[in-house]
Amino acid sequence: MHQTCDAANGSNGPDHKASDLPPMEEMYEQWFLEYASYVILERAVPAIEDGLKPVQRRILHAMQLIDDGRYNKVANIVGQTMQYHPHGDASITEAIVAIGQKELLIDTQGNWGDLRTGDSAAAARYIEARLAPFSKEILYSPQITTWQLSYDGRKKEPRTLPVKFPLLLAQGVEGIAVGLATKILPHNFIELVEAAIDLLKGKPVSLFPDFATGGLADCTHYNEGKRGGKVRVRARIVAREKQTLAITEIPYAATTTSLIDSILKAHEKGKIKIKNVVDNTAEDIEILVHLLSGQPAETVIDALYLFTDCEGSYAPNACVIQDEKPVFVTVHELLAYAVARTTDLLEQELLLEQQALKEKLFFASLEKIFIENRIYREIEACTTWEELLMTIADHLKPYDFYRPIVEEDLVRLTEIKIKRISQYDSLRAQETLTQLQTHLATTIHHLQHLKDYTIAWYSGLLQKYGKGRERKTILTSFDPIPLHDVMVKHYKLYVNRKQGFIGYRLKGEEFVQACSDIDDIIVIRKDGKYVITKIADKLFVGKDIIYVSVYDKKDTKRYYNVIYVDGATGISFVKRFQVLAITRDKTYDLTLGTPGSRVVYLSAEPNGATETVTILLSPISRTTKKKFEFNFADLSIKGRATRGNILTKHAIYKVQQKGKDGSTLAKVELWYDASTGQIAPRGKGKLLGVLGPTDKILLVFKEGYYLVTTFSFQPIPDRIALIEPLRNTHLLSVVYYNNLQQNYFVKRFMVEMGVLDKKYNLFLSEPHGCILKLVTSSETPKLQLHYLVDATGNDKRSIIYDLEKVAVKTIRAKGALLSKYKITAVDLWNE
Repeated sequence: MHQTCDAANGSNGPDHKASDLPPMEEMYEQWFLEYASYVILERAVPAIEDGLKPVQRRILHAMQLIDDGRYNKVANIVGQTMQYHPHGDASITEAIVAIGQKELLIDTQGNWGDLRTGDSAAAARYIEARLAPFSKEILYSPQITTWQLSYDGRKKEPRTLPVKFPLLLAQGVEGIAVGLATKILPHNFIELVEAAIDLLKGKPVSLFPDFATGGLADCTHYNEGKRGGKVRVRARIVAREKQTLAITEIPYAATTTSLIDSILKAHEKGKIKIKNVVDNTAEDIEILVHLLSGQPAETVIDALYLFTDCEGSYAPNACVIQDEKPVFVTVHELLAYAVARTTDLLEQELLLEQQALKEKLFFASLEKIFIENRIYREIEACTTWEELLMTIADHLKPYDFYRPIVEEDLVRLTEIKIKRISQYDSLRAQETLTQLQTHLATTIHHLQHLKDYTIAWYSGLLQKYGKGRERKTILTSFDPIPLHDVMVKHYKLYVNRKQGFIGYRLKGEEFVQACSDIDDIIVIRKDGKYVITKIADKLFVGKDIIYVSVYDKKDTKRYYNVIYVDGATGISFVKRFQVLAITRDKTYDLTLGTPGSRVVYLSAEPNGATETVTILLSPISRTTKKKFEFNFADLSIKGRATRGNILTKHAIYKVQQKGKDGSTLAKVELWYDASTGQIAPRGKGKLLGVLGPTDKILLVFKEGYYLVTTFSFQPIPDRIALIEPLRNTHLLSVVYYNNLQQNYFVKRFMVEMGVLDKKYNLFLSEPHGCILKLVTSSETPKLQLHYLVDATGNDKRSIIYDLEKVAVKTIRAKGALLSKYKITAVDLWNE
């Protein structure tokens, strides 16, 4: 009765007490660990051995079992795969489409979607696939495959496929597990094979991603694909005709749809200004961006990279499963592992082939002896099976073989048909033996020179499958794009000086200048206080504003001239200073900070320009000289917190500007040192001339653009093709190689010098498909061209080419073809 009551009250009985069960927290922890391990090992992260996730491996295994050379419906492949995969058909279909879109392992037929546009594939019952020849060569070798039971125990499936290729690096992978993720970017097929060969030869290798969508990539911080690295990718944008940009290649993982949407959103937010966007994508990508009249193409291109999906950034994270646990590796470690595994698999295949050849040679020899020596006649008198086998064995004893003869060998001899014996050709049999011996010797040679054999095997892959798999993504480095240079200045800055308000919604107040919504504004008040603050619609910054402007902390050539009166002593001080390092919204003081101090004169001059002012003292001041002049050039430039020099101890009535002078940064003899990139007043490197801060310098960069700037003591990058002082009329002659047309072109144009520090692209039509070969500003330039007359390369010639005969056009012109022959080198000709 007592036990019955316990059962009714929910007791577990004497064998299952509640106290025997683990706490709920431990149970959940154990379940979570089991689930996390399952997702990491069985779903999201690929194995290092073959570079495949389990679902991909099962798909390829199922396709191999039903492969007959013809296309199979994807729905049929999905059904076959479900025998091995414990999940539904949707995940299998998605994985098959992903493999097919990479165009490496399977041949596809039908609408498989488009990675470039984001269009999805048709339903599985409409599309077809079969194994590609490349897959059959690198994926399968049943005799050396490790097998395991499927999830339900009914079938055998490969634990890993014997992949003889760095497949993981070729395809790339992305997966998110529980508390773990992996992202390996795809690499170029040809470069992987060449790198594998170089690795076997002991040469250094370098690998960088290559994307099916093309575009540009900056892999400066790739970090060999490890965690913490970064790859920046950009669309390929070219200027066409007037006011039209064409996007011909898109960044990795972007689509034409997402790209256009991001451009339209940036336009709606006022980040960029364009007329419209037209998508002409068909076989090739073509997105046309039509600009407004007068818009510079280079500025809009920079804005597209800065504010839209035309530029993206990806963080690689090479994580794989090795020895049943996740490990983080580099792409070079992955390549080294793949090459070592390929070598090992090829060795195993050679050993199997060697054993098979030995067996063929062994039995062919037995058969030859058995028939030629007519041993089959000796067994006619045998009355028992044992006696028959013993008779054959006795007659074979005088001969040596690579292994002992066993009963199975004797049985095979007895199964030779009479027709084969009667038609036996000894000469032909000997030829077969010779061929087998030659084949065996070759196999043994390969085993003895395994590294050379592996190199030859990789070379064969490259020869058979490398065509059409050239690099699509151009590797380059991206210069930082200054945000302020590309921001659309769609706001107008206004000021109410007396009441102390600034902003872009103070309509009817004093207009200062155009600005963008990210600009900082510097405000200086009459009491000597100043502050740098972010632009707003309406902001109170203090009454009696005497100076307001957009602030640029990179403006190292702007100097402030100020005269102020100290409130405590009445003494007037004068000083010159710069405003560089600041804290936003912090109030600074130009004066000594005493109550009653005030600024009586202030000017902000660019490029170190100075001025002369006339000082009028108060009529009641106790001095006979009530008017004098002061030149700010007599002051040295000091910090903004310095007191300054005493100008006068008498009360100032008025300060009048008499006139502006030149820069106080005196002209000096400047030299350019190409090894350090420094422009300095010392005799080292190339003499530029005697220059001051307002004198302009022309810089032509090897990447294919030029800009006009004023000199700075900051180092200049070592990518300079030409540096020299700018002349009033500066003519440039440029020779470049067009990768698309595979020929040399020459163009001549006048340097545009209207905007300082603005990049002018030398190759507007195809900016990323051209390589700058030579640039000169000589008035009478001549070239020495070295070229080949025929394809044999035996007839080499050189001529002197006068560039003066090339018409001078605008920078937008493509230029003239330099020669119809194959040019090998171009040099400047110095008479």
